[in-house]
Amino acid sequence: MSGETVSGNALQFTNDNKFAYAYSGIRNIDNTITNLLEFNTNSEYLNISWFVGFGEATGNDYEFICNINNIEVQALILPDASITYGRDMPFKLIIPPFSTVKITGQNISSTGGKNIWVTLTGEVGMAPRVGNLVE
Repeated sequence: MSGETVSGNALQFTNDNKFAYAYSGIRNIDNTITNLLEFNTNSEYLNISWFVGFGEATGNDYEFICNINNIEVQALILPDASITYGRDMPFKLIIPPFSTVKITGQNISSTGGKNIWVTLTGEVGMAPRVGNLVE
């Protein structure tokens, strides 16, 4: 549980554990692969949306990759020439329990850097019961 706001490699939960969130903070992304978010889940599953934000358009293209347990599950190439601020289209995923999630970014057009951020929000669910449970 959490009641504080942090940025970087941390998944936070609301005090009632119904929602989760993570913020990369503003990062300068250049032509090297940059780790934006990395966290582990426990016994919960997460139904998440993640957004990529840009400070200003420079005409470069950026690639963002989301890995779950070292498997690429989403790879996005976003041309920023048409994006001036933020991003209004979320990328949606269901993250299974006991997973490691990593989102990276890279400028694939040039060596120059640009301020970019990732925001992740989601609903927390618990794994369903299985087997013959006696209550």
